[in-house]
Amino acid sequence: MTGLSLYKVHATRRASSDPIPRLHAPRPSWGQGYQREKVKANQRPFAIQTRSAQARGRRSRATAAPGLGRPRAMAWAGGSAGQRCLLLLGLGGLLQLAETLQVLMGSTPQIVSLNDNISIPCKISGYSTAELDLKNVGVTWYLKTPRADQKEEVFTFLIGDHTPHRNGASMSDSDLRRGNAALSLPQIQFKEAGTYTCQVTVTPFDAQGTAVLEVVAQPTVSLSPKEVTIESDKEKTLSCEVNKFYPNSVDIKWMKISKNNQDSSVTAEDICTGASVENEDGTFNVTSKLRLQPSLQDNGNVYRCIVSHKTFSAKLLLNSILTVTAPRSDSSILIGAVIGTIIACIIVLSLGVFVYNKCFKKIPPTIMVFIGNVEMKHLEDTSLYCQFSGFRPKPITVAFFLKKYLQKEKEKIYCWNSEKDDIQQDGESAALLTKSKNFQFQIYLKSLDNGTYEVPCIIHISPNVHELDKAELSLEIIHEALQQHPAIETTTLKVIAMPVLDPILCSTDVPRPDEPITLTCRIHSFYPETIELAWYKDDDGVPEKPFISDVTSGPHGLFFCTSSLILRLAVEDIGRRFICKAKLKGSHQYKESSWELENLIFIPKVSNIVCEPSIPESGKAVTLSCQVTDYHPAQCQVRWMRGFEELTEAAIKTQDPQLDTATNLYHRVSQVTFTPEPEDHAVEFTIEVIHCNRTTKKSYPLMLKDFPRITSIVLSPNDVEYGKPLSLTCEIMDFFPNDIQVQWFQEKDVIKEGSSVQEPKQDNRGLFYTSSGLQLIPSAQDYGRKIGIMVMHKTLTKPITKNVYLKLPDFSTSTGDISTLTGNQNHTLSPRLINQEINTLKIECITSNPKAGEDVTLRCFVHAWTMESTYVSWFKGKYPIEDGIENTDCEDESGFITSVTFKPEEQDKECKIRCEVSTDEESFEDSYILKLA
Repeated sequence: MTGLSLYKVHATRRASSDPIPRLHAPRPSWGQGYQREKVKANQRPFAIQTRSAQARGRRSRATAAPGLGRPRAMAWAGGSAGQRCLLLLGLGGLLQLAETLQVLMGSTPQIVSLNDNISIPCKISGYSTAELDLKNVGVTWYLKTPRADQKEEVFTFLIGDHTPHRNGASMSDSDLRRGNAALSLPQIQFKEAGTYTCQVTVTPFDAQGTAVLEVVAQPTVSLSPKEVTIESDKEKTLSCEVNKFYPNSVDIKWMKISKNNQDSSVTAEDICTGASVENEDGTFNVTSKLRLQPSLQDNGNVYRCIVSHKTFSAKLLLNSILTVTAPRSDSSILIGAVIGTIIACIIVLSLGVFVYNKCFKKIPPTIMVFIGNVEMKHLEDTSLYCQFSGFRPKPITVAFFLKKYLQKEKEKIYCWNSEKDDIQQDGESAALLTKSKNFQFQIYLKSLDNGTYEVPCIIHISPNVHELDKAELSLEIIHEALQQHPAIETTTLKVIAMPVLDPILCSTDVPRPDEPITLTCRIHSFYPETIELAWYKDDDGVPEKPFISDVTSGPHGLFFCTSSLILRLAVEDIGRRFICKAKLKGSHQYKESSWELENLIFIPKVSNIVCEPSIPESGKAVTLSCQVTDYHPAQCQVRWMRGFEELTEAAIKTQDPQLDTATNLYHRVSQVTFTPEPEDHAVEFTIEVIHCNRTTKKSYPLMLKDFPRITSIVLSPNDVEYGKPLSLTCEIMDFFPNDIQVQWFQEKDVIKEGSSVQEPKQDNRGLFYTSSGLQLIPSAQDYGRKIGIMVMHKTLTKPITKNVYLKLPDFSTSTGDISTLTGNQNHTLSPRLINQEINTLKIECITSNPKAGEDVTLRCFVHAWTMESTYVSWFKGKYPIEDGIENTDCEDESGFITSVTFKPEEQDKECKIRCEVSTDEESFEDSYILKLA
């Protein structure tokens, strides 16, 4: 195919046709019910890893729930090429590719010049994602030169690792994500010309293309002389030099253009073209000469050198004009002799004047002072140059003075006299002399060929804004030929300190589109205090207005400030650089610091679970489905739970991530199919979506047909107080026959006093319903304790329970006397009993004066439970805390302590921290408002 190198790969997948397993059937072997992918002959024979290991969210749970087995990731390091290919294809299981992968490169040879910095294009197409995932991409560049038998590797890119085999070779990650695998080569050489192959692998497919590169050098051409004057019948030669060309193929021709329109040909005997000579850098030189022996009729002719080379778009033409004169007569010789005599007399007179001027005339020095930039940078050494030249006689004195800002008198910092210095022809050996810590002087006397003298002077300065800014530097020159005695020159020094920008800090390590981020940059060590700041996204300004703090003087007299920018990011911002630029007012030199958005996390939206059929029945297949939408990046893990246990004996089908090209976000659907049994009634089935270390859950209580349903317990009033009546109510419905048992309990003790159950009634479907209530007066003994209802029916294999924890106020002596809180005027709780009963769960902060960016530790005592029998979760706001959780059993077996350590951010001021403790039968929690200093 002319102009393009294409390589196509096709893959097909056959859907599973396994029957739906029952929930409690034996667990099928890994991969049961799935067909392996079929790969055509032009696809690499890689093994396909059907499921990638996903990192689970870290939660502290003493008793590990059974989990799905996962294939172990193969390590890249040290593996063979085959192993790397296997893993690369395995990772590619998450990337949905198009049917055909293509590589497009130039159809015509790419011609470049020697020592150019070049880029060889390689465009990848035929994939369906908005951007390539570099973890699934491999690119290898090869070069086949005309003199080599085999291709050699130039550059290798493999899942993010760059391996150049040629100095300076490089590829851009951001360009590669967009499908551009261009290879950049600096300082290209002749030996690197040849055929370049770009081989691309986007697992599980690959393709390649080729491009031809030619390296040339354009010659420089000169013709001399450009104007020729020659006497008739005399000989002269024109030279046409062609230098520094490549390849070694050049054509040189000569042409005569006659004013009389005569023959334009040049006799071959008059042309001499030498052999080309190779230079050290591989280029060539050649010279062609034309012998001229004209007559008077050739006067005014033009001789043209015509050069053709591959690098010229058209032939290069250089002309030389010929002037032919008649032979000189004897009279002209006589005239020449007279003129020569006159000239000789003039020379003698001039010689006398010259000797006077050189030996006896006094000449004042020509003064050039303070050459260089008098605007200096703080603590960056610089130099000023002075020169006093062309003076005579030799004695001269130079003195330097410094007057600091607001100082009344100037101070002599250096003085030099020529009578004390030896004459030197080279100033490199002149000593550095100083009388001030900020100045060093390199000055010496030099004798010139015209009998005068010269004094070069280099002033080495170590500028400091505190000492030299606005200071006056002056010099005085004393010489006897000067009319003004002494000559004085003065300049004012200006010292600035360029701003230094620290790396930009982001307020979070995990940017998310639903949360604004703050980029902060500290600008410091600048002088004077007037500074201009601007923020950019790549090369464009940002619409958001940045915050700039007040400019403050530091301990060393230099200034500093801080600038921050609050942004809301979008998916199109991935890969873009956010830049803070700063410069001193009036300066044109910017300093900058940048931060690149490498990834952006969109939290998955998890829909409500849909049950099919809508009214499930025991012994008949049930399918629960859920949609996971609008998330990025594509990798996420989905698992189904039955209560606190993972579903392992059910048919789970989770769709591969699908890209929405309109939003560049991903979506997928997950389904679980099983056959429920009676013990599954009223059990909560939960889908957990784990994405970027955050877990999102949705639950569905499975209510089977012809089994009783029970509502949550309703409190009246909702705000519970000590010593005031409280009513608890629960509805039971959809049961048959009407024989049902209801019990209220606190912890493990049955409550009979105050409980009631209404007589069951029948609805129009023939099913029964009833309600049950409990009346009590809360006391301190009820603080943090579980109160529940238990329902038994002949259709149930085990009771259905609903629990509630009374949200009573924290106990304190100000709440009321002990006898009132206990509900018994004649009974007083012991201090230990009260402490045990009311501190079931209580969070406290053990870090004094917590601050943003520093470790903060919260802990919670869990009474009467062990860490092996519970499941502990910590949350910051609505998001789980994954790391830093520790659980420790108490030695007296009274319970255990759970703690969490994390670094709060600036936006976490007065955020809610929650601890949730769950057992197989119940769960309870406590919250803490974290207030940062």
